[in-house]
Amino acid sequence: MPGRVSTKTGLIPFSALLAWGVASASWAVETTQWPPPAADVARMRALQQEIVKRDSTPEQRDAARKELALLLMSPAARDAPPALGDGRKRAPRAAIDPYPSIPAPAPAPRVPMPGVAELEVVSPPRPIVDPRTGAAAAPGPGFAIDPRTGAVLHETPSGYIDPRTGRLVPR
Repeated sequence: MPGRVSTKTGLIPFSALLAWGVASASWAVETTQWPPPAADVARMRALQQEIVKRDSTPEQRDAARKELALLLMSPAARDAPPALGDGRKRAPRAAIDPYPSIPAPAPAPRVPMPGVAELEVVSPPRPIVDPRTGAAAAPGPGFAIDPRTGAVLHETPSGYIDPRTGRLVPR
């Protein structure tokens, strides 16, 4: 049948490509020495002791951390120049670009509806006025009115309590 490829002829170029990929990947892999040399292990332990010592200064601890970080890096990373060699740190950056800010929605227009009651919000609430005398209504004994919120407070032995919130106002 023309146009049909045998599996043997298609497998040969694939295996050649695979062998080339493995060979090139083995050149890229660096050789690491594990465990590290005894001198490096001893230096790492000395640096760890320097970090946890009580009498070492913060500058000594920072220097020991930096040297220990260099010892723990691979040889290729040790030879690379630091990102910012003058001691500055890079500013933190988001993993994705932030979404542009969304503008605040426009306030809804006030449309009066006939036959619907309107609620007027008053801050602070107005005291209740007795229309006969014109004086502010005072609660009877055992009650008080909070002047900030206008809430009726119930008397307790230790003060007044707001029944809506459970907040205790000491005497």
